Amino acid sequence: MATTDKKALSFNISFINNTISKVSLAPEIIDTLLYECRIPKHLLQVPNARVPLIQLARLTSRLINASGDELLGHGKEAAPLGSLALLAHWLVTAKTMGQVLERLESFYQIVGKGPAIYIQHKAEQVQVILEPGSNTSRFLAENHFFVIHRILSWLSREIIAINHIELNYPKPAHAQDYRAVYYGAPMSFNGDEAILSLPKSLLHKPVRQDHASLKAFLLDPFYQLYLLEFKSNSWASMVANEINHKLHALPTLPQLAKIMKVKPYTLQRRLADEGTSYLTIKNHLKRDSAIELLINTELTIEEVSVKLGFSETSPFTRTFKQWTGVPPSAYRKYQKSYLSE
Repeated sequence: MATTDKKALSFNISFINNTISKVSLAPEIIDTLLYECRIPKHLLQVPNARVPLIQLARLTSRLINASGDELLGHGKEAAPLGSLALLAHWLVTAKTMGQVLERLESFYQIVGKGPAIYIQHKAEQVQVILEPGSNTSRFLAENHFFVIHRILSWLSREIIAINHIELNYPKPAHAQDYRAVYYGAPMSFNGDEAILSLPKSLLHKPVRQDHASLKAFLLDPFYQLYLLEFKSNSWASMVANEINHKLHALPTLPQLAKIMKVKPYTLQRRLADEGTSYLTIKNHLKRDSAIELLINTELTIEEVSVKLGFSETSPFTRTFKQWTGVPPSAYRKYQKSYLSE
């Protein structure tokens, strides 16, 4: 099965703002890194602005290297460069994912730079719980669960299913983007604790990476985690993979269901169970593809709109402005002018 190109995904600008909010770097250095990553500074003030995943990944990696802090100022104290590498060297020698979780728990409790984690076995799932009672910031909760889940997925060479994520803060405006961060996992907010729930069957899965693959991973580990891409078996992922190259002439739900060999109502229900819909998947793919085409091709606005299945340029322009807060011509102009400065 083909996989959706993760480099074409985009994220709300709040992810950028949260990433730079506490980093101990001079403003001019942050401005330089934004420039190098092709992120116009003024977009930080546009609430609906979006940036491609690859730009978010590059900026995060460069901020970490420039600041020397892998927690970017959000920890109890700085997590020095090499912390993740040290952890990865220890984890790659484990035999099973159960041993990996035990080592993760020990590492975060011993290092003590950010919140510790606790592993709890409950019925048919295993829970990763952030240190109870700590004033966990949104960044730390997002980042801890992101890193832990991506490391588990990298070690097992598959996207590990997430049963549920409970976060101990109010639902943010950009919550829809968590679907891409956590591969469509069901989520809830305002919980008493921050909890990542995984299937208990994970414990017996083997570690399938070794020191040879680790060497390549550690060339730029945070960038690698953001761009991590293995096959996912969620229905939302399968639908996205099926239609990603058909955006100019998308099938109807009944047509898609026939292609996927299920009844239309079954497909609709399975997507609903994952908290999404065919319409939402179509819109997100079109939005992210539009951003990718505007930034990385010389296609005219009209040509981009045709590639995305719009009958005319004007409805594409209106829709793009709803998605990002600016019309496509202005979005492209910001990117091009920023690079030519």
